[in-house]
Amino acid sequence: MDGSFFARVGGQPAVTVAVDALYRAILGDERLAAYFEGLDLPSLKEHMVALLSQVLGGPAEYTGRDLRGAHFGLGIIPEHYDLVGAYLIGVLAGLGADNEVLTAVRGILAQSAADVVE
Repeated sequence: MDGSFFARVGGQPAVTVAVDALYRAILGDERLAAYFEGLDLPSLKEHMVALLSQVLGGPAEYTGRDLRGAHFGLGIIPEHYDLVGAYLIGVLAGLGADNEVLTAVRGILAQSAADVVE
């Protein structure tokens, strides 16, 4: 049995549901929606599913830009980064992710902040 966080959250189907829920929350938040105006959302979601899957120990299929390159110049402030992180944690918790998974994701978010926030 695969004990990865990816498997524990429910694998690809659960990660896809999580990403859809995450983007519904983000796009429904007026503080965040402007960052995504004019972007190819289906492609962005596809990249996010691949990235989140890989981060959780699933298949290493992410082929997008690195975080710094993808977010450079967007003017993302710490409060907005934290808000997206809180939405992600909330979505994962809502899907039944346990505390160990949530703690690991919080750690990854903390490590990644410097590559996203300006």
